[in-house]
Amino acid sequence: MAEASVELAPGHKIGLPLAGPVMLAAGSVGYGEARHRELETARFGGVVVGPFTRRSRGGSQPPRMAETVGGFVRNVGLQNRGVSAAVRRYGQLWPRLGCPVIAQVADSEHRDAAETVERLSAVDGIEGFELLCEPEAGEKETSRLLEVVLLETDLPVLVKLPLARAAVLAAAAVEAGAAGVVVGRPPMGAGVRPDGQTVSGEMFGPGAFPVMLAALLAVKALALPGSLVASGGIHTRHQARDCLQAGAEALQLDSLVWVEPTAAVALAVSLDSG
Repeated sequence: MAEASVELAPGHKIGLPLAGPVMLAAGSVGYGEARHRELETARFGGVVVGPFTRRSRGGSQPPRMAETVGGFVRNVGLQNRGVSAAVRRYGQLWPRLGCPVIAQVADSEHRDAAETVERLSAVDGIEGFELLCEPEAGEKETSRLLEVVLLETDLPVLVKLPLARAAVLAAAAVEAGAAGVVVGRPPMGAGVRPDGQTVSGEMFGPGAFPVMLAALLAVKALALPGSLVASGGIHTRHQARDCLQAGAEALQLDSLVWVEPTAAVALAVSLDSG
């Protein structure tokens, strides 16, 4: 890859340069350990690891997934080990992933988010943060949480916005100090499994792409400073190009990584080569 072809933190004193525009979204490879053997992270511009929370979370009760037309609904409840345990077990892996590593912070309480960021800021290999907004977050809530987090780190912080509220929250995030925004957190939906059980959760797959693209265009129209990252339902080179042409500096892959990891690598390589 060519060096520093994308800057996710323009104007930031440290910056967050990527060698290419295609990233791995949070949850796609866990803490970096849950990747397919053919998924070379060095082929990507960056990887978002996590989510991290101050305390461990057991996640949602099964069933956690139901297939839908154009994808699936998934509800894992932000399951994770807790930041201290995750750092102890996986921290040594992050400098070896071969690309910039961004940590997703999913705490919504101020004290918890601050402690999570403080802990991760001291770890080698973490080059930035992605703060995950709650689906129903308000502008003041988003701004204040970000301000609290920024007090604990000199690293750039992106904010991942819920698609339904991306255009409403984007300006608040940037004004509060976000280096950029990620559009965005998957939309909510429901699916019925073959056994008749219903799963409510986040929607993944190509069926989510049009919703994401509409939110991306709405945020781009605001002409905010900082970077813009597309995330949600991107499965093809054509979709990736649509995101970049719509104004995104970079994009994140999620469900494609799970269902066809080699295609995710091919997409990253093809965009990097033009």
